[in-house]
Amino acid sequence: MTDDRGKVVTFYSYKGGTGRTMALANVAWILAANGKRVLVADWDLESPGLHRFYRPFIEPAAFESAGGIIELVRRYEQATMLDVPRPDDWQRDFARVSAHAFTLNWEFPDGGTLDFLAAGNQNQDYARSVYERDWDEFYTRYGGGQLFDALREDMKDRYDYALLDSRTGWSDVAGICTVHMPDVLVDCFTFSDQGIEGAALVAGNVARQRGRRPIRILPVPMRVDLAEKKRADAGRLAARQRFTGLPSGMTPAERDAYWATVEVPYQPFYAYEETLATFGDRPGSRTSMLAAYETLAGYLTDGEIQSLPPMEESLRERTAARFVRPTVLPETAVALRFAAEDRLWAEWIARVLRAAGVTVNLAPTGLDADSAPAPE
Repeated sequence: MTDDRGKVVTFYSYKGGTGRTMALANVAWILAANGKRVLVADWDLESPGLHRFYRPFIEPAAFESAGGIIELVRRYEQATMLDVPRPDDWQRDFARVSAHAFTLNWEFPDGGTLDFLAAGNQNQDYARSVYERDWDEFYTRYGGGQLFDALREDMKDRYDYALLDSRTGWSDVAGICTVHMPDVLVDCFTFSDQGIEGAALVAGNVARQRGRRPIRILPVPMRVDLAEKKRADAGRLAARQRFTGLPSGMTPAERDAYWATVEVPYQPFYAYEETLATFGDRPGSRTSMLAAYETLAGYLTDGEIQSLPPMEESLRERTAARFVRPTVLPETAVALRFAAEDRLWAEWIARVLRAAGVTVNLAPTGLDADSAPAPE
């Protein structure tokens, strides 16, 4: 029996610095731009950063007040301590994504939406919840697995695709994202030996899980430097040997085609700012970041979605400009206005600024401004 509801997709990398979060952010945008209801969730609880790729489309007040995964977990944990009668599926009331997710400020065509679920409110309580939380205890004592089961069901009911940005490495949170939650695991890695080995080990562990639903695993090479052809070819060969049989469910010819097309190139332009390639790249280039994300979206959707819909060029350029970090130059000259009674304070401030290399023009104000000499 097939499940016709939405898919939960985890983007995971054994090592940091692969471009995993950027890949998720762009694929999500491509899906929403094709009319899909999409959720993105920042499960990298110790280093949340997914929101930075959507900065131009997020209302600061919404981001600061919405809460997120940590608040959802905390509310459920507190509820388990109450000795009150409950129905068997009571966890569903505490696993509703709508309690904390908010919609990005962009009008997608054909009913597409992109909702954002943050890691949580960034404050001292958040830090304690992350670093002091015992996830094993949360599972065994508080029935955390039931909460995540209910959360997964809520995501599948409300969205066509829910994309989770996972913690790196071996961790309890990474285990939740790679084993407990997803239908599909996008296993991101670079062509370094450690990157390949770590990603392959995780893929093997997930594939060997018994008694749970099968998880489709898509290995995705990232940050491939096309200028280093020999090294890139060696990395491709090593990856194929370690990921033998993956992706599963393909003929040998289909698997060859997958490995020949699914990889994300390294582009220095994107190393400096969190810019979406859906706006940063002109469509049509076969070697662009956007083209790589479109190819990945095609495999995630079984070929249903293979490209970003056309966009007016002027709109693309205007939106791309919103990601550019403004250059703020330090002030080298200031006018310091002061009342006569504050002259001593003005002189002291002027000395401090001049010592820092700032040119200070003292300007007295008030009735005697014209007659009062400016202190040196």
